[in-house]
Amino acid sequence: MAAYKKRTTHRYSTPYSVDGNLARKPDYKELERQLDRSGQMDFDQLYQRPAETASERNARRRAQLKASMRTAQKVSPMALLSAVCVAFLLVVLLLCYVRLNTISRSIVSMKTQISQLEIEQVALLTKYEQAFDLSTVKEAAAAAGMVQPSDSQIYYIALPGEDQITTHQPERGPLERFFTAAGWGLDTTAE
Repeated sequence: MAAYKKRTTHRYSTPYSVDGNLARKPDYKELERQLDRSGQMDFDQLYQRPAETASERNARRRAQLKASMRTAQKVSPMALLSAVCVAFLLVVLLLCYVRLNTISRSIVSMKTQISQLEIEQVALLTKYEQAFDLSTVKEAAAAAGMVQPSDSQIYYIALPGEDQITTHQPERGPLERFFTAAGWGLDTTAE
């Protein structure tokens, strides 16, 4: 029979126990090479994304479906009212600009009319001054056959009572005569 080997005794008496350190010895040369390359490597090369689990994948797909199929949203009445007010104000503003443009055109046309009327006023004033010029009147009278009257053609009429005035008033009633006689006269005119 084969020789029976004596088992070495361990600190722990349980089977499959290990005495000592099972950790691997670090390879210092490999670590130095990684450190040298660490500044030269891209981030994507250094960082590897962990594999996506099924639950994460399903959650991502649900979020994409939810974002793509949104429910119809209701329009608030205030937003609708605000939009109508803004549209109304824009139309009013446009109409005000149209009215302003019309007024500007009428002002320009009135200014041209004023300048034409000023020119016409100067022409009419010269004609007016010529019409009342004494030399022009004498020429027009001579052309019409009019002459100055002679002294034998002038007659002076003297009327008696030149400096007197006679006024006629309606007859007063008895009540008015009483107040006038009493000195409480309603009428301040003298007879």
